[in-house]
This record gives sequence, C-alpha cells and structure tokens, in this order.
Amino acid sequence: MNKTTVFIVTSLGKALLDKPQGRITGDARLLVGLIDGKASVAEIAEKIPPSVRVKLVEIFTRLQTYGVIEEKGGAGTGAALKKPKQAVNREIQQAMRDDVSRNEESMASKDAEDKDKRRIELEMELLEVRSKLEATMARQKKVEEDYLKLTQQVSAYTQGDQAKTTEKKQEPPAQANTGNDMHASLDSINQLNKALIEQQEILGNTLKMRAYQAQLSAEQHLKEHEADETKMALTHPNYKSLRGLEFFRGFSNADLLHFIKIAKWQGVEAGDTILSEGDFGMSFYIIVSGSVNIFRKGNLLTTLDRGDFFGEFAYLSGEEPVRSAHAVAATAGELLAVDPLDIEFSTVQLRLRVVEALLRGQVRRALLSDQRVDSLSSKLESKPS
Repeated sequence: MNKTTVFIVTSLGKALLDKPQGRITGDARLLVGLIDGKASVAEIAEKIPPSVRVKLVEIFTRLQTYGVIEEKGGAGTGAALKKPKQAVNREIQQAMRDDVSRNEESMASKDAEDKDKRRIELEMELLEVRSKLEATMARQKKVEEDYLKLTQQVSAYTQGDQAKTTEKKQEPPAQANTGNDMHASLDSINQLNKALIEQQEILGNTLKMRAYQAQLSAEQHLKEHEADETKMALTHPNYKSLRGLEFFRGFSNADLLHFIKIAKWQGVEAGDTILSEGDFGMSFYIIVSGSVNIFRKGNLLTTLDRGDFFGEFAYLSGEEPVRSAHAVAATAGELLAVDPLDIEFSTVQLRLRVVEALLRGQVRRALLSDQRVDSLSSKLESKPS
C-alpha cells in the first residue's frame, strides 16, 4: 500500500457500516466513511486528525485483513478478499448475530450492576434510619420516666391536699420541689417535640427507601406473581382479621401473606403474664384481639388494645435485649408473636414495611404521652398554692 492507493468498501464492510453499534467503531469507522473509491490514501490522510493519521497504515491493514475494504480494481491483499457472495453473506449474518449477543450480555450485566448498587444504597439508608431511631427512642424513654414520676407526684400532692391543716403547713418545700420537677418535665416535653420532628424526617426517609425498593422490583416479576399472591392472601383464614389492623396499613397482600407465615399466634387469658420487666427477649407482639396492661416498676403506664403492639424496644434499639416493662393480659385475646430474626432474614421490602409500622406506632404513642403530661401539668397549675 502506498500513498496513491485507492480503496473501495466491500459488501461485508457496507453491511457492518450500516449497523450503528457494529464491529466497525471509532477511528476505523471514520476511515471507512471517507473511502469512496476515488480518494487516495494521501488524500484521505489530509481529512483526518493527526492522532488518527499516525495509525493510518495500521488501520487500513487491519480493515483489508478483515475483508472490510479492498484496493480498487481487484488488487487486494489475499484470498480473503475474493470470497464468494454466499460466504460474504454468511460472514455478515454471523457478525450481526455476534453483535446482538454482545449487546444482550452488556445490557444484562448493566442491569445486574444497577440492582446491586440500589440494594446497597437501600441497606445504607436503613442503617442510618435505625441509628436515628435509637437516639429518638432513648429520649422518649426519658420522657416516659418523667411522666411516671410526675404522675406519682400529682397523686401524692392530691393526698396531701386532703390532709389536716397542720400537715399542710409543712407542705410548701414539697410543693416547691414539685414545681421544679414540673419544669424539668416541661423541658422533657420540649425535647419530645424535637424528637417527634426527627421521627417525621425518619418517616420521610423510610418512604424514600420504599420508592427505591419499588424500583428494584422488575415489572415482569410483579405481573407474574401478583395475581397468585393476592388470591392466596384473600383465601387465608386470618387475612380479614389482620387486614383491618392499623399496623398492617400500607402492607401489600404479598407482604401481609409473608408476615402471616413468619409470625406465631398466641392465645392469652385475663391475668396471663406475657412479658416480665428485666427478663431477656427480643420478640415483639401485635394485639389481634383483647387488651394488655403495661406496667413499669409496679405502676400502670397504659392499656393497649387491638392493633397496638409492645415489646419492640429490643428489636428497634439493637441494644441488650432486656425487657423494660411488664405486660399482663387485661382480657382474653389473641396475639401475634414476631421473632426479629425472622424479619431480618425476610425480604428488604417486608423489613421496611415493619420498620415503618413501628415508627408510626412510636410517633402516635409519643403524642399521647405528650397529651397526658400537658393534662397533669394543667392540674398542678390549677391547684391553689
């Protein structure tokens, strides 16, 4: 090959050049596009950048070897350029099949990488939400303790108000202490309000993660299994009794069916002890029917009814699984006992649904505590000094 050589594009070269993502790419595609059967090698060299010009001979040689171009007038480099038309057509078809196969493999690989990347992002955000939740729960626990202490002080104050006049004269120091305790409790309420704002942010992050999780689910997979899972859920004997519970709001039929499979049903009678303060354990419970009294240090904190849950602190905090309260069945009923390990080894989507339900319950419970403290504070302020 010299500077005056003129090339033409072969049938194989034209077929490959017509494919946007074919074998001819980059600098080689640029050169083939300039070959028109009239311009010589020297004339083509003047039309290309210097970076391509230094590789001109190498590229032309490679294109000749592959049978993409040949010298004008049949002065080719070898037998490969003299192939019959059928052989050329077979090479074109094979080249096109190879390109399709490579494109499919590339798309499958990219899809798998995207799914792994999104899964990792989802797990990292879940860890961040859990960290924020631990801090919020610690503050809420402090407020509950202040609430219990304030309840005891109000009770003692009421009893003292009914005592003899001589005993009332000795009460001012105690009242002053009660006032100080009330101010401390009001400070705790302010902290609780801040914690509620943080919990709302956590709920927002949780909804964001749910959106990521929805993207991870392929539409084809959902279409194939959604109808079967819905049918199985609707025919399950416990479906109707659970679908109406506040805890399962937002659960899809598939999520609810999965939850029913991993949870354990537990019947209780009035007076049965479900949890004992100070014991070890991580399972939490959802009340399907009946009611449960929650005690701490012998004092009644609250009564929970159908749809409420309890015993979740050990699971959410990730700390040493020691029970912080005493749970006793107030009436006969049914509970769902949930082992956190079963949740952790389930799907990411179900774990998000459970965390979201627990967060909603925590926020609702904190708001009720706030209202109780406000009510008790109002009673104290209305008492004559």
